[in-house]
Amino acid sequence: MTRAYILTYDIADAKRLREMHKLAKAFGRPLQYSVFYCLMRREDRVKLAGRIETLIDPKRDRVVILDIGAVPDRESWIPPMEVFGRQAPAASPGVIIV
Repeated sequence: MTRAYILTYDIADAKRLREMHKLAKAFGRPLQYSVFYCLMRREDRVKLAGRIETLIDPKRDRVVILDIGAVPDRESWIPPMEVFGRQAPAASPGVIIV
């Protein structure tokens, strides 16, 4: 079953930050500079977690993966979200931008 996640990170080193950004883009769509919306199956989430663990410095960096629930239909599901202010980089149809 596919689930929706919010992936967010705070990386202290510029090189690791670039690598984390590339990794996040491989698994999700950007909502903010270091906040991504991801649709993943369990095995994808496990793979992502393993790659994060090898990438970050756990004493200096932080990555949070927030499970926001099951997705009924991966192809057509639109996340319930509202975005205020400047246009989101990956706004989808159905997202409210004020």
